[in-house]
Amino acid sequence: MSPIANITSPSSSASPVIQRRPRSSSFGAGTPTFSSDLAKLKAACSSHDHDDNGSIVHSYSEAITIASSFDVMGSNSPLSRKLTLEGKEDWIEFMNKSGAVSRSSGDEDGNPTISIHLEKFLRYCFDFAFKMPSSPKNRNKTCGVDGGVVRVSPLPLQV
Repeated sequence: MSPIANITSPSSSASPVIQRRPRSSSFGAGTPTFSSDLAKLKAACSSHDHDDNGSIVHSYSEAITIASSFDVMGSNSPLSRKLTLEGKEDWIEFMNKSGAVSRSSGDEDGNPTISIHLEKFLRYCFDFAFKMPSSPKNRNKTCGVDGGVVRVSPLPLQV
């Protein structure tokens, strides 16, 4: 087994030299980044005929195809531990909750049209994946006891 760090002590009073161990490759793929997924989105949208904005599509199928390529949707992403998107219905429900879908009154035939803003959806995915839950307020901690609520105040610090 190789040493974790080599420490040499020069004869002078200088600090010892520490050589770092290389990072393990067993951690797998890196954490998804918004900038890399945004670049994927821009590349996917530039290859299709889209609105001037470039990241708006008008069908769930197209939105799902593009969004499924995002790293934040990958199997090793924190989002995959919080959310399972198994079918088209799951994707549609998640997109509708994101606030990225808007519906207009319709086209010339009266058929309603949808617009899915994929950059807004991407931001929602990252918020959903990496947002920390709100922390409890110490003075308002409550716990249930026999159907009632008991207020628990924090213990004073002992100095």
